[in-house]
Amino acid sequence: MTLMATGIADGADGQSLACDMIDVHGAEAVIVARDNARIAALAGQKPQAKSWIRVLGIIQQRRTQG
Repeated sequence: MTLMATGIADGADGQSLACDMIDVHGAEAVIVARDNARIAALAGQKPQAKSWIRVLGIIQQRRTQG
């Protein structure tokens, strides 16, 4: 399951997206974010890929803190 966004804002929006993804996907949020980063990179969408990588990092941090 993948949800691909055309763009992701930095900062608070990335935090909010990470929280929403965890709420919706639970443990699968890491997989969804990683897949989205990979898809964006393969499509040549470097800014979107970097944004998804940031969101992935936030999700991973929250999982280790919780």
